[in-house]
Amino acid sequence: MKKIYLLLAVFIISVSSCGDFMDVNLDPNNPQFIPLENRLVGSITMTSGAAQWRGAREITAVTQYAASGAAQNGPETWRFSASYFFWQNAYTWALPNAVDMVVQGVDEGSPHYAGAGRTLEALIFGMLTDQKGPIVVSEAYDGRSQVNLTPKFDSQEDVYRMIIEKLDEAIEHFNNPNNEKGLNLGGGDIMYQGDINKWRRFAYSLKARYLNHLTKKNVYDADAVLEAVANAFNADGMDAEYPYLSGAGATDANPFSSEGFGGFTSPTAPRYFSFTQFFVDLMQTLPVTNSAQVDPRIGIIMNPAPSDGEFRGLIPGEGVPGGIAVNGQNYGRVTGGFYSRPDSPFPFITYSEVKFIEAEALLRKGGNKAGAIAAYEEGIRANMRKLGVPAADIDAYWAAIVADGVDTHFDNLTTGLSHIMRQKYVALVFNPETWVDMRRMDYSQDIYGPSLNRPSNLNPIFGPGEWIRGMFMEGNEVVRNGDNAGDNSPEFRLKGRLWWDTPD
Repeated sequence: MKKIYLLLAVFIISVSSCGDFMDVNLDPNNPQFIPLENRLVGSITMTSGAAQWRGAREITAVTQYAASGAAQNGPETWRFSASYFFWQNAYTWALPNAVDMVVQGVDEGSPHYAGAGRTLEALIFGMLTDQKGPIVVSEAYDGRSQVNLTPKFDSQEDVYRMIIEKLDEAIEHFNNPNNEKGLNLGGGDIMYQGDINKWRRFAYSLKARYLNHLTKKNVYDADAVLEAVANAFNADGMDAEYPYLSGAGATDANPFSSEGFGGFTSPTAPRYFSFTQFFVDLMQTLPVTNSAQVDPRIGIIMNPAPSDGEFRGLIPGEGVPGGIAVNGQNYGRVTGGFYSRPDSPFPFITYSEVKFIEAEALLRKGGNKAGAIAAYEEGIRANMRKLGVPAADIDAYWAAIVADGVDTHFDNLTTGLSHIMRQKYVALVFNPETWVDMRRMDYSQDIYGPSLNRPSNLNPIFGPGEWIRGMFMEGNEVVRNGDNAGDNSPEFRLKGRLWWDTPD
Protein backbone atom coordinates (compact mmCIF):
# COMPACT_ATOMS: atom_id res chain seq x y z
CA MET A 1 0.00 0.00 0.00
CA LYS A 2 2.89 2.39 0.60
CA LYS A 3 3.88 1.94 -3.04
CA ILE A 4 0.35 2.82 -4.05
CA TYR A 5 0.45 6.01 -2.04
CA LEU A 6 3.70 7.12 -3.66
CA LEU A 7 1.97 6.80 -7.01
CA LEU A 8 -1.11 8.51 -5.64
CA ALA A 9 0.91 11.48 -4.45
CA VAL A 10 2.28 11.99 -7.97
CA PHE A 11 -1.02 12.12 -9.76
CA ILE A 12 -2.79 14.06 -7.02
CA ILE A 13 -0.39 16.87 -7.86
CA SER A 14 -1.37 16.67 -11.50
CA VAL A 15 -5.12 16.62 -10.95
CA SER A 16 -4.96 19.32 -8.32
CA SER A 17 -3.81 21.73 -11.04
CA CYS A 18 -7.23 21.30 -12.62
CA GLY A 19 -9.35 20.69 -9.52
CA ASP A 20 -8.15 23.34 -7.10
CA PHE A 21 -9.85 26.61 -8.04
CA MET A 22 -7.30 28.61 -6.07
CA ASP A 23 -4.10 27.02 -7.45
CA VAL A 24 -2.56 29.49 -9.89
CA ASN A 25 1.10 28.49 -9.55
CA LEU A 26 1.22 25.40 -11.78
CA ASP A 27 2.08 25.68 -15.47
CA PRO A 28 -1.08 24.82 -17.45
CA ASN A 29 1.09 24.32 -20.57
CA ASN A 30 3.13 21.57 -18.92
CA PRO A 31 0.62 19.01 -17.57
CA GLN A 32 1.83 15.72 -16.20
CA PHE A 33 0.54 12.65 -18.02
CA ILE A 34 -0.56 9.73 -15.88
CA PRO A 35 -1.18 6.37 -17.58
CA LEU A 36 -4.82 5.35 -17.47
CA GLU A 37 -4.11 2.10 -15.65
CA ASN A 38 -2.58 4.08 -12.78
CA ARG A 39 -5.61 6.28 -12.21
CA LEU A 40 -8.21 3.89 -10.79
CA VAL A 41 -6.51 3.22 -7.46
CA GLY A 42 -6.29 6.94 -6.75
CA SER A 43 -9.88 7.55 -7.76
CA ILE A 44 -11.19 4.83 -5.44
CA THR A 45 -8.91 6.08 -2.65
CA MET A 46 -9.95 9.72 -2.95
CA THR A 47 -13.64 8.85 -3.22
CA SER A 48 -13.34 7.06 0.10
CA GLY A 49 -10.74 9.02 2.04
CA ALA A 50 -11.25 12.55 0.77
CA ALA A 51 -14.98 12.50 -0.02
CA GLN A 52 -16.92 9.85 1.90
CA TRP A 53 -14.86 10.00 5.09
CA ARG A 54 -15.01 13.80 5.17
CA GLY A 55 -18.75 13.65 4.54
CA ALA A 56 -19.20 11.06 7.29
CA ARG A 57 -16.96 12.42 10.04
CA GLU A 58 -19.40 14.86 11.66
CA ILE A 59 -22.54 13.20 10.30
CA THR A 60 -21.72 10.16 12.45
CA ALA A 61 -22.68 12.37 15.39
CA VAL A 62 -25.72 13.87 13.69
CA THR A 63 -27.12 10.39 13.06
CA GLN A 64 -26.37 9.45 16.68
CA TYR A 65 -24.17 6.47 15.96
CA ALA A 66 -21.49 7.71 18.32
CA ALA A 67 -20.65 10.50 20.77
CA SER A 68 -17.36 12.15 21.65
CA GLY A 69 -17.54 12.01 25.41
CA ALA A 70 -17.35 15.81 25.72
CA ALA A 71 -20.35 17.89 26.76
CA GLN A 72 -21.74 20.24 24.08
CA ASN A 73 -19.57 18.71 21.38
CA GLY A 74 -20.20 20.66 18.16
CA PRO A 75 -21.38 17.95 15.74
CA GLU A 76 -23.46 16.22 18.41
CA THR A 77 -25.33 19.41 19.25
CA TRP A 78 -25.54 20.65 15.64
CA ARG A 79 -23.12 23.52 16.11
CA PHE A 80 -21.57 23.72 12.67
CA SER A 81 -19.81 26.46 10.76
CA ALA A 82 -18.68 27.15 7.21
CA SER A 83 -15.33 25.52 8.04
CA TYR A 84 -16.62 22.16 6.84
CA PHE A 85 -14.30 20.87 4.15
CA PHE A 86 -16.35 18.18 2.45
CA TRP A 87 -16.86 20.57 -0.49
CA GLN A 88 -13.17 21.29 -0.93
CA ASN A 89 -12.21 17.64 -0.55
CA ALA A 90 -14.78 16.58 -3.14
CA TYR A 91 -14.00 19.17 -5.80
CA THR A 92 -10.24 19.42 -5.29
CA TRP A 93 -9.22 15.85 -4.53
CA ALA A 94 -11.91 13.34 -5.39
CA LEU A 95 -13.79 14.50 -8.49
CA PRO A 96 -10.80 15.40 -10.73
CA ASN A 97 -9.47 11.87 -10.39
CA ALA A 98 -12.78 10.37 -11.51
CA VAL A 99 -13.36 12.90 -14.30
CA ASP A 100 -9.87 12.54 -15.77
CA MET A 101 -10.33 8.79 -15.84
CA VAL A 102 -13.58 9.20 -17.81
CA VAL A 103 -11.94 11.47 -20.38
CA GLN A 104 -8.83 9.35 -20.78
CA GLY A 105 -10.82 6.12 -20.88
CA VAL A 106 -12.93 7.41 -23.77
CA ASP A 107 -9.94 8.84 -25.63
CA GLU A 108 -7.88 5.66 -25.29
CA GLY A 109 -10.63 3.21 -26.20
CA SER A 110 -10.98 1.82 -22.68
CA PRO A 111 -14.62 2.54 -21.79
CA HIS A 112 -14.54 0.37 -18.68
CA TYR A 113 -12.31 2.98 -17.04
CA ALA A 114 -14.77 5.65 -18.14
CA GLY A 115 -17.56 3.62 -16.53
CA ALA A 116 -15.66 3.37 -13.25
CA GLY A 117 -14.99 7.11 -13.32
CA ARG A 118 -18.62 7.98 -13.99
CA THR A 119 -19.78 5.65 -11.20
CA LEU A 120 -17.48 7.25 -8.64
CA GLU A 121 -18.31 10.72 -9.94
CA ALA A 122 -22.04 10.05 -9.46
CA LEU A 123 -21.40 8.80 -5.93
CA ILE A 124 -19.38 11.89 -4.99
CA PHE A 125 -21.98 14.28 -6.39
CA GLY A 126 -24.71 12.28 -4.66
CA MET A 127 -23.07 12.43 -1.24
CA LEU A 128 -22.39 16.15 -1.69
CA THR A 129 -25.88 17.19 -2.79
CA ASP A 130 -27.49 15.13 -0.02
CA GLN A 131 -25.81 17.38 2.53
CA LYS A 132 -25.84 20.73 0.74
CA GLY A 133 -28.70 20.72 -1.78
CA PRO A 134 -27.81 22.73 -4.92
CA ILE A 135 -24.21 22.05 -6.00
CA VAL A 136 -22.00 22.58 -9.05
CA VAL A 137 -22.36 19.78 -11.62
CA SER A 138 -23.04 21.10 -15.13
CA GLU A 139 -20.19 23.63 -14.89
CA ALA A 140 -17.85 21.51 -12.76
CA TYR A 141 -14.43 20.41 -13.97
CA ASP A 142 -14.95 18.20 -17.03
CA GLY A 143 -11.37 17.27 -17.91
CA ARG A 144 -11.39 19.23 -21.17
CA SER A 145 -12.56 22.80 -20.61
CA GLN A 146 -10.92 25.66 -18.76
CA VAL A 147 -11.85 25.59 -15.08
CA ASN A 148 -14.67 28.01 -14.27
CA LEU A 149 -13.81 29.95 -11.11
CA THR A 150 -17.40 31.07 -10.54
CA PRO A 151 -19.57 28.17 -11.75
CA LYS A 152 -23.31 28.25 -11.45
CA PHE A 153 -25.04 25.98 -8.98
CA ASP A 154 -27.54 23.44 -10.27
CA SER A 155 -30.81 22.86 -8.45
CA GLN A 156 -30.94 19.61 -6.55
CA GLU A 157 -33.68 18.37 -8.86
CA ASP A 158 -31.32 18.85 -11.81
CA VAL A 159 -28.42 17.35 -9.87
CA TYR A 160 -30.41 14.18 -9.29
CA ARG A 161 -31.29 13.98 -12.97
CA MET A 162 -27.60 14.31 -13.87
CA ILE A 163 -26.56 11.70 -11.30
CA ILE A 164 -28.90 9.15 -12.89
CA GLU A 165 -27.62 10.14 -16.35
CA LYS A 166 -24.03 9.59 -15.22
CA LEU A 167 -24.89 6.17 -13.83
CA ASP A 168 -26.70 5.21 -17.04
CA GLU A 169 -23.64 6.34 -18.99
CA ALA A 170 -21.41 4.26 -16.71
CA ILE A 171 -23.55 1.19 -17.35
CA GLU A 172 -23.28 1.76 -21.12
CA HIS A 173 -19.50 1.95 -20.78
CA PHE A 174 -19.40 -1.30 -18.81
CA ASN A 175 -21.56 -2.98 -21.48
CA ASN A 176 -19.15 -1.97 -24.24
CA PRO A 177 -17.17 -5.10 -25.28
CA ASN A 178 -14.54 -3.06 -27.13
CA ASN A 179 -12.16 -2.27 -24.29
CA GLU A 180 -8.39 -1.91 -24.69
CA LYS A 181 -7.17 -1.94 -21.09
CA GLY A 182 -8.58 -4.13 -18.32
CA LEU A 183 -9.54 -2.39 -15.11
CA ASN A 184 -7.07 -4.35 -13.04
CA LEU A 185 -4.11 -3.68 -15.29
CA GLY A 186 -1.21 -3.05 -12.94
CA GLY A 187 -3.31 -4.15 -9.96
CA GLY A 188 -5.12 -0.83 -9.83
CA ASP A 189 -8.62 -2.11 -9.16
CA ILE A 190 -8.22 -2.48 -5.41
CA MET A 191 -11.98 -2.93 -5.01
CA TYR A 192 -13.07 -5.51 -7.60
CA GLN A 193 -9.83 -6.73 -9.25
CA GLY A 194 -11.25 -5.95 -12.69
CA ASP A 195 -14.63 -7.71 -12.29
CA ILE A 196 -16.84 -5.70 -14.67
CA ASN A 197 -19.99 -7.46 -13.52
CA LYS A 198 -19.45 -6.16 -9.99
CA TRP A 199 -18.69 -2.65 -11.26
CA ARG A 200 -21.87 -2.70 -13.34
CA ARG A 201 -23.90 -3.87 -10.36
CA PHE A 202 -22.24 -1.16 -8.26
CA ALA A 203 -23.60 1.46 -10.68
CA TYR A 204 -27.08 -0.09 -10.62
CA SER A 205 -27.00 -0.23 -6.82
CA LEU A 206 -26.27 3.50 -6.66
CA LYS A 207 -29.04 4.13 -9.17
CA ALA A 208 -31.48 2.27 -6.91
CA ARG A 209 -30.29 4.31 -3.91
CA TYR A 210 -30.75 7.70 -5.54
CA LEU A 211 -34.09 6.86 -7.14
CA ASN A 212 -35.29 5.67 -3.73
CA HIS A 213 -34.40 8.98 -2.10
CA LEU A 214 -37.34 10.62 -3.86
CA THR A 215 -40.08 9.11 -1.70
CA LYS A 216 -41.49 12.54 -0.77
CA LYS A 217 -41.69 13.69 -4.40
CA ASN A 218 -44.37 13.02 -6.99
CA VAL A 219 -41.66 11.69 -9.32
CA TYR A 220 -40.95 8.75 -7.01
CA ASP A 221 -41.28 5.56 -9.04
CA ALA A 222 -41.12 2.29 -7.10
CA ASP A 223 -40.98 0.31 -10.35
CA ALA A 224 -37.90 2.25 -11.49
CA VAL A 225 -36.25 1.54 -8.15
CA LEU A 226 -37.05 -2.16 -8.45
CA GLU A 227 -35.76 -2.27 -12.02
CA ALA A 228 -32.42 -0.91 -10.81
CA VAL A 229 -32.45 -3.36 -7.88
CA ALA A 230 -32.93 -6.26 -10.30
CA ASN A 231 -29.55 -5.42 -11.85
CA ALA A 232 -27.79 -4.39 -8.63
CA PHE A 233 -25.84 -6.43 -6.09
CA ASN A 234 -27.49 -9.83 -5.77
CA ALA A 235 -25.19 -11.85 -3.51
CA ASP A 236 -22.64 -11.64 -0.73
CA GLY A 237 -19.15 -10.53 -1.69
CA MET A 238 -20.22 -7.70 -3.99
CA ASP A 239 -20.10 -4.76 -1.59
CA ALA A 240 -18.33 -1.67 -2.90
CA GLU A 241 -15.90 -0.77 -0.15
CA TYR A 242 -12.44 0.62 0.45
CA PRO A 243 -9.94 -2.00 1.75
CA TYR A 244 -8.15 -0.35 4.65
CA LEU A 245 -4.95 -1.78 6.13
CA SER A 246 -3.45 -1.97 9.60
CA GLY A 247 0.03 -0.84 10.55
CA ALA A 248 0.74 1.08 7.35
CA GLY A 249 0.09 4.65 8.47
CA ALA A 250 -2.86 6.85 9.35
CA THR A 251 -4.11 7.29 5.78
CA ASP A 252 -4.07 3.52 5.20
CA ALA A 253 -6.10 2.63 8.31
CA ASN A 254 -9.85 2.88 8.77
CA PRO A 255 -10.46 6.49 9.84
CA PHE A 256 -12.71 5.47 12.75
CA SER A 257 -10.02 3.22 14.21
CA SER A 258 -7.31 4.04 16.74
CA GLU A 259 -4.75 4.04 13.92
CA GLY A 260 -6.81 6.15 11.53
CA PHE A 261 -6.40 9.88 11.14
CA GLY A 262 -9.87 10.45 12.56
CA GLY A 263 -9.90 7.82 15.27
CA PHE A 264 -8.39 9.82 18.11
CA THR A 265 -7.65 13.45 18.67
CA SER A 266 -5.60 12.36 21.69
CA PRO A 267 -5.20 9.09 23.63
CA THR A 268 -7.60 10.30 26.33
CA ALA A 269 -10.07 12.21 24.12
CA PRO A 270 -11.07 10.20 21.04
CA ARG A 271 -13.17 11.88 18.37
CA TYR A 272 -15.91 9.37 19.12
CA PHE A 273 -15.59 7.77 22.52
CA SER A 274 -18.67 5.55 22.66
CA PHE A 275 -21.74 4.56 20.73
CA THR A 276 -24.88 6.39 21.84
CA GLN A 277 -27.64 5.07 24.06
CA PHE A 278 -29.95 5.35 21.06
CA PHE A 279 -27.74 2.88 19.20
CA VAL A 280 -27.61 0.55 22.22
CA ASP A 281 -31.40 0.65 22.61
CA LEU A 282 -31.86 -0.07 18.91
CA MET A 283 -29.62 -3.12 19.28
CA GLN A 284 -31.53 -4.44 22.30
CA THR A 285 -35.14 -4.04 21.18
CA LEU A 286 -37.28 -5.09 18.22
CA PRO A 287 -38.98 -2.64 15.82
CA VAL A 288 -42.55 -1.44 16.36
CA THR A 289 -43.24 -3.19 19.69
CA ASN A 290 -39.85 -2.30 21.21
CA SER A 291 -39.85 -5.70 22.88
CA ALA A 292 -36.57 -6.66 24.51
CA GLN A 293 -34.36 -8.68 22.16
CA VAL A 294 -30.56 -8.54 22.05
CA ASP A 295 -29.20 -8.31 18.52
CA PRO A 296 -26.33 -10.79 18.11
CA ARG A 297 -24.33 -8.09 16.30
CA ILE A 298 -24.06 -5.81 19.33
CA GLY A 299 -20.86 -7.33 20.70
CA ILE A 300 -19.34 -7.47 17.23
CA ILE A 301 -19.99 -3.81 16.43
CA MET A 302 -19.33 -2.22 19.80
CA ASN A 303 -17.38 -2.94 22.98
CA PRO A 304 -18.98 -3.40 26.39
CA ALA A 305 -18.02 -1.19 29.32
CA PRO A 306 -14.76 -2.40 30.91
CA SER A 307 -16.16 -1.75 34.39
CA ASP A 308 -18.98 -4.30 34.28
CA GLY A 309 -19.26 -5.79 30.76
CA GLU A 310 -22.57 -4.06 30.10
CA PHE A 311 -23.47 -2.31 26.86
CA ARG A 312 -24.06 1.29 27.73
CA GLY A 313 -24.17 4.38 25.50
CA LEU A 314 -23.83 8.13 25.82
CA ILE A 315 -26.55 10.75 25.46
CA PRO A 316 -25.49 13.10 22.61
CA GLY A 317 -24.42 16.49 23.92
CA GLU A 318 -24.00 15.40 27.55
CA GLY A 319 -20.55 13.82 27.43
CA VAL A 320 -19.39 11.20 29.92
CA PRO A 321 -21.02 12.01 33.27
CA GLY A 322 -18.24 13.19 35.55
CA GLY A 323 -15.75 13.16 32.68
CA ILE A 324 -13.86 10.48 30.75
CA ALA A 325 -11.09 10.25 33.37
CA VAL A 326 -13.61 9.57 36.14
CA ASN A 327 -16.29 7.42 34.54
CA GLY A 328 -14.85 6.49 31.16
CA GLN A 329 -14.62 2.83 32.15
CA ASN A 330 -18.41 2.69 32.30
CA TYR A 331 -18.60 3.04 28.51
CA GLY A 332 -17.07 0.88 25.82
CA ARG A 333 -15.00 2.69 23.21
CA VAL A 334 -16.05 2.89 19.57
CA THR A 335 -12.66 1.77 18.32
CA GLY A 336 -12.03 -1.94 17.96
CA GLY A 337 -15.45 -3.00 16.70
CA PHE A 338 -16.26 -4.47 13.29
CA TYR A 339 -16.51 -1.06 11.61
CA SER A 340 -13.71 0.59 13.56
CA ARG A 341 -10.67 -1.67 13.44
CA PRO A 342 -7.69 -0.42 11.42
CA ASP A 343 -8.41 -2.92 8.65
CA SER A 344 -12.21 -2.54 8.68
CA PRO A 345 -13.56 -1.79 5.20
CA PHE A 346 -15.58 1.41 4.75
CA PRO A 347 -18.44 0.55 2.37
CA PHE A 348 -19.79 2.89 -0.28
CA ILE A 349 -22.88 0.71 -0.73
CA THR A 350 -23.60 -2.90 0.16
CA TYR A 351 -25.74 -5.85 -0.89
CA SER A 352 -27.57 -5.51 2.43
CA GLU A 353 -28.51 -1.90 1.66
CA VAL A 354 -29.82 -2.93 -1.76
CA LYS A 355 -32.13 -5.48 -0.13
CA PHE A 356 -33.48 -2.85 2.26
CA ILE A 357 -34.07 -0.52 -0.69
CA GLU A 358 -35.96 -3.32 -2.42
CA ALA A 359 -38.04 -3.97 0.70
CA GLU A 360 -38.98 -0.29 0.97
CA ALA A 361 -39.91 -0.01 -2.71
CA LEU A 362 -42.07 -3.13 -2.55
CA LEU A 363 -43.73 -1.91 0.64
CA ARG A 364 -44.52 1.47 -0.88
CA LYS A 365 -45.75 -0.05 -4.13
CA GLY A 366 -48.00 -2.53 -2.34
CA GLY A 367 -49.37 -5.82 -3.57
CA ASN A 368 -46.39 -7.97 -2.65
CA LYS A 369 -46.05 -8.09 1.12
CA ALA A 370 -44.31 -11.46 1.00
CA GLY A 371 -41.69 -10.08 -1.37
CA ALA A 372 -41.10 -7.03 0.83
CA ILE A 373 -40.65 -9.20 3.93
CA ALA A 374 -38.35 -11.58 2.05
CA ALA A 375 -36.13 -8.69 0.89
CA TYR A 376 -36.14 -7.28 4.43
CA GLU A 377 -35.13 -10.64 5.87
CA GLU A 378 -32.30 -11.04 3.37
CA GLY A 379 -31.04 -7.53 4.20
CA ILE A 380 -30.71 -8.56 7.86
CA ARG A 381 -29.19 -11.94 7.10
CA ALA A 382 -26.71 -10.52 4.59
CA ASN A 383 -25.38 -8.00 7.08
CA MET A 384 -25.16 -10.61 9.83
CA ARG A 385 -23.29 -12.98 7.53
CA LYS A 386 -20.86 -10.19 6.70
CA LEU A 387 -20.24 -9.58 10.40
CA GLY A 388 -19.67 -13.29 11.04
CA VAL A 389 -22.76 -14.00 13.13
CA PRO A 390 -23.24 -17.78 13.48
CA ALA A 391 -26.06 -19.20 11.36
CA ALA A 392 -27.94 -20.48 14.42
CA ASP A 393 -27.93 -17.00 15.97
CA ILE A 394 -29.17 -15.48 12.71
CA ASP A 395 -32.04 -17.97 12.58
CA ALA A 396 -32.93 -17.35 16.21
CA TYR A 397 -32.99 -13.59 15.73
CA TRP A 398 -35.22 -13.83 12.67
CA ALA A 399 -37.52 -16.22 14.54
CA ALA A 400 -37.90 -13.58 17.27
CA ILE A 401 -38.84 -10.96 14.66
CA VAL A 402 -41.43 -13.32 13.17
CA ALA A 403 -42.88 -14.13 16.60
CA ASP A 404 -43.10 -10.41 17.36
CA GLY A 405 -45.53 -9.85 14.47
CA VAL A 406 -43.51 -8.80 11.42
CA ASP A 407 -46.13 -10.20 9.04
CA THR A 408 -48.82 -7.94 10.50
CA HIS A 409 -46.45 -4.99 10.73
CA PHE A 410 -45.87 -5.05 6.96
CA ASP A 411 -49.60 -4.43 6.44
CA ASN A 412 -48.94 -0.81 7.40
CA LEU A 413 -46.48 1.63 5.79
CA THR A 414 -45.26 3.19 9.06
CA THR A 415 -44.71 -0.04 10.97
CA GLY A 416 -43.21 -1.71 7.91
CA LEU A 417 -40.81 1.21 7.51
CA SER A 418 -39.91 0.95 11.19
CA HIS A 419 -38.60 -2.55 10.56
CA ILE A 420 -36.72 -1.57 7.40
CA MET A 421 -35.19 1.67 8.66
CA ARG A 422 -34.09 0.36 12.05
CA GLN A 423 -32.38 -2.63 10.51
CA LYS A 424 -30.91 -0.51 7.73
CA TYR A 425 -29.53 1.87 10.39
CA VAL A 426 -27.71 -1.03 12.06
CA ALA A 427 -26.38 -2.29 8.72
CA LEU A 428 -25.02 1.12 7.63
CA VAL A 429 -22.95 2.05 10.69
CA PHE A 430 -21.07 5.35 10.12
CA ASN A 431 -22.30 5.70 6.52
CA PRO A 432 -23.59 9.24 5.73
CA GLU A 433 -26.41 7.61 3.76
CA THR A 434 -28.18 7.07 7.08
CA TRP A 435 -28.74 10.81 7.41
CA VAL A 436 -30.73 10.76 4.17
CA ASP A 437 -32.98 8.07 5.62
CA MET A 438 -33.50 9.87 8.92
CA ARG A 439 -34.56 13.04 7.14
CA ARG A 440 -36.81 11.13 4.76
CA MET A 441 -38.43 9.58 7.84
CA ASP A 442 -38.60 13.00 9.55
CA TYR A 443 -36.66 11.62 12.54
CA SER A 444 -39.86 9.87 13.57
CA GLN A 445 -39.99 7.93 16.83
CA ASP A 446 -42.71 5.84 15.19
CA ILE A 447 -39.99 4.69 12.80
CA TYR A 448 -36.83 4.66 14.95
CA GLY A 449 -38.30 4.10 18.40
CA PRO A 450 -38.68 6.17 21.58
CA SER A 451 -34.94 6.52 22.18
CA LEU A 452 -34.45 8.83 19.22
CA ASN A 453 -34.46 12.26 20.84
CA ARG A 454 -32.81 15.54 20.03
CA PRO A 455 -29.42 16.04 21.69
CA SER A 456 -28.94 17.77 25.00
CA ASN A 457 -27.40 21.27 25.04
CA LEU A 458 -28.69 21.80 21.51
CA ASN A 459 -27.64 24.69 19.27
CA PRO A 460 -30.14 27.42 20.32
CA ILE A 461 -31.12 28.29 16.74
CA PHE A 462 -33.29 25.16 16.74
CA GLY A 463 -36.73 25.72 18.15
CA PRO A 464 -38.99 23.10 19.73
CA GLY A 465 -39.34 20.05 17.53
CA GLU A 466 -36.86 21.25 14.87
CA TRP A 467 -34.20 18.88 13.55
CA ILE A 468 -31.10 19.55 11.48
CA ARG A 469 -31.82 19.27 7.73
CA GLY A 470 -28.64 20.28 5.88
CA MET A 471 -25.06 21.49 6.09
CA PHE A 472 -23.24 24.77 5.52
CA MET A 473 -21.66 25.65 2.23
CA GLU A 474 -17.90 25.85 2.71
CA GLY A 475 -16.70 29.36 3.44
CA ASN A 476 -14.06 29.38 0.70
CA GLU A 477 -16.71 28.78 -1.95
CA VAL A 478 -18.93 31.52 -0.53
CA VAL A 479 -16.04 34.02 -0.67
CA ARG A 480 -15.04 33.01 -4.19
CA ASN A 481 -18.46 32.39 -5.70
CA GLY A 482 -20.93 33.99 -3.34
CA ASP A 483 -23.35 35.19 -6.02
CA ASN A 484 -23.97 31.58 -7.03
CA ALA A 485 -23.52 29.89 -3.64
CA GLY A 486 -26.45 31.79 -2.14
CA ASP A 487 -27.62 32.13 1.44
CA ASN A 488 -25.19 30.52 3.88
CA SER A 489 -26.87 31.53 7.11
CA PRO A 490 -27.30 28.84 9.76
CA GLU A 491 -31.07 29.27 9.67
CA PHE A 492 -31.12 28.52 5.95
CA ARG A 493 -28.40 25.88 5.77
CA LEU A 494 -28.97 23.90 8.94
CA LYS A 495 -32.75 24.22 9.20
CA GLY A 496 -33.83 24.46 5.56
CA ARG A 497 -35.11 21.31 3.88
CA LEU A 498 -33.46 20.03 0.71
CA TRP A 499 -35.48 19.46 -2.46
CA TRP A 500 -36.05 15.73 -1.91
CA ASP A 501 -36.91 16.44 1.75
CA THR A 502 -39.75 18.81 0.76
CA PRO A 503 -43.04 16.98 0.15
CA ASP A 504 -44.85 17.81 -3.10
